[in-house]
Formats: sequence, structure tokens, C-alpha cells
Amino acid sequence: MAVVPGATPIPTPAPSPTPTPTTTPAPTPVAAQAVGVSGLHLTLNGQTWMPRSVVIRGFVATPAYLKANLPGTYTGTVNYGAAELAAATAFGADTFRFQVSQPSLDPQSPLYDAAYTASVTAAIKQARAAGFVVMISMQDETNSGETGFNPFATAETVRDWDALNATFAADRGVLYELYNEPRLAKSAANWALWANGGTNAAGASDPVAVGMQPLLDHLRAAGSQNVMVLDGLGIGRTLDGVPTINDPLGRVVYAVHPYQRGSDDKSKWDIDFGIPSTKMPVWADEWSAGFGADIGLGNLPSYQVAVDLLNYLRDHSIPLGGGAFDVPGVMPQTVPGWVPTNYDGSTPANPMGNSGQLVHTLFTTNYGRPLTAADGL
Repeated sequence: MAVVPGATPIPTPAPSPTPTPTTTPAPTPVAAQAVGVSGLHLTLNGQTWMPRSVVIRGFVATPAYLKANLPGTYTGTVNYGAAELAAATAFGADTFRFQVSQPSLDPQSPLYDAAYTASVTAAIKQARAAGFVVMISMQDETNSGETGFNPFATAETVRDWDALNATFAADRGVLYELYNEPRLAKSAANWALWANGGTNAAGASDPVAVGMQPLLDHLRAAGSQNVMVLDGLGIGRTLDGVPTINDPLGRVVYAVHPYQRGSDDKSKWDIDFGIPSTKMPVWADEWSAGFGADIGLGNLPSYQVAVDLLNYLRDHSIPLGGGAFDVPGVMPQTVPGWVPTNYDGSTPANPMGNSGQLVHTLFTTNYGRPLTAADGL
């Protein structure tokens, strides 16, 4: 059983050293890519590595579902290909975080779609062939076509990973984000459920939750060599109190999604991910900051908090994952086109104002210098 540590705040220690390269490295040949973990950091081929990732959202559900319900995301589906891969490279990204639909991948689900399943595998292989590291992020929510509610991984999650693992278990350039954004708030009981599994929350579609420890153990026993990425509680907001998951390969990273959600309050950054990053490898693997967006800046009058967050992550050697690169208005202004969004003249009434240019600058300088507000224009 995993031990649930207390959540009492402790004094903030000195940040770990910031990586020094100031230029974007050339892509590593796919055959040579081996992602691992050493101490508090991810590694690529044995060298400390700060990923520069963006979300690919166009595979979060079947094309038919997206066309009918999320037309902006459907834009990402129909435009995925060589031009987008080239644009992402120019943006400074070296990693794609593919959001995939748990129900549509599961042959036992009424939402299963064999053509969709094949398209996911083909898209990942195309990204890998182009030199990108790929994270597969298992999504079980409305955006993925789901009609029920499961705050934690379930037997369906296990079945999907078994199928994906049969293809990608030996590819060290593919990472597994085992379950996107566990929904329950942090508490000792919920962290124990997150880690070990047990009776699921009231109202869940599946009464049995599968914990991160048994799911990881299952995949390792099935031959997985991949880095495992584990999201924090509260819809990925916090790692405060997270139990340590034991891995015989030592390849576990803990993820947060530090959206502003309309607030410029920075008082919880230390507790939610700054202090945890001094004890374990942490990755802020999904973030954007759009004016007018519920999970962005909302009605804040300034984007300074977005600048401050990226500098905080940099100072703590926490790598960033930018938001959707294939959906207009998030990282790019248009798709196709893929010109970064920016804050030039944007107001809360202009939802096109977003953090694409800010992230682009962070990536193309390879975390090499602090950002200023001018970097978002």
C-alpha cells in the first residue's frame, strides 16, 4: 500500500538550477530517442531534458463526434499531417501530447470505433517518424465522447492501455499519461484511492477505481519500458500530498495543469507544484492563458500572471506543455497557418488573445532566459 504523506506546507527551498541552453536543439533521431527519469528531471538519451510539448487535441474523440460537438477541435482532426508537424517544429515544440478517447478505444464500449483506433496509432507513428517524442494522454470525459462519470481510472482504462502497450511498449520515445485529470479534490482518502484503487466515488459509471500503482505494475509486467506520467488531483491542479508511486524502472513523472482559471492568485503555486518539484519530477504538461477563457485568464485585465507563471516554472526546472496546437485560438491563431496567438491589442472581450507567442518564445529560447510581458506580443 502506498503511504499518504501529510499535506502540511513547509518552507520553500531554493529552486533547482535552470537549464542553460539558449537555442532550440535539433530534433533527436527517432531511433536514438530514449526518455527516462533521473532524480528530479526527465532525461533524453541520458541527458537532462526539459520537454517543449504541445497538445494535439484532434484525436480526443471520433471525427464524427468532434464535427457535431466540437467544430474547432475537428479542425485539428482534418488538418493533422506533415504541414502541422513542420509548423510545430518551427514553434519550438519537440513533444506532442495526444489526447485520446478512452471509450472509443475500448472494444467493449458502445462508443468503440475501429477506424478511430487505427487513426490514433497512425498519427502517433507519423509524429514519431518526424522526430517528436509523444505522450499519450488517456481521456475519459465529455470531450472524449463519454456519457458517464469516472473520476479515476477503471477497467476500461486498463483495457485501452493493454492495446496501446502492445504497439508502443518498447518505444522509449512514447510516454503514457495514465489518466487525465482525476477529478476529486485533494484529501488523504482521495490520494489513497488515486494511488491504490478501491470503491469509486458516488455516481461513477464504474464502481471500481483502478489505482495508479496497480495500473503501473500491470503495464510493467506486460513489458512496458515507457515513462509514466501521473496527473494530480483536483482536475490536475495539485500535487500537494501526492503519494510516491513505486516503479522498478524509476520512470515516473507527476503532472499538473496550472491554469489561471480567471485568477491572478499565486499563493498556492509553492504548495501545488513548486515544493513537490523539489521531491519528485514534475511536468506542467497542459496550460494556456486565453482572455475570456474559463480555464484561462477569464476577465483578468492583464496577462502578467501568465508571464509570472512561466518564469516560476522555469526557475523551478518544471517543463511546460502548451495547450492545443491544432485548435484555432489556443496556441495558434488559425489552423492551418499556425501563427502563434498573442496579446497584442487583446482584451477580455477578445478571446483570440492567448499565450501562443509567450510559449513560442519560451520554447525557442529553450528555457534560457526569463520572459517579459513583451514576449507575449
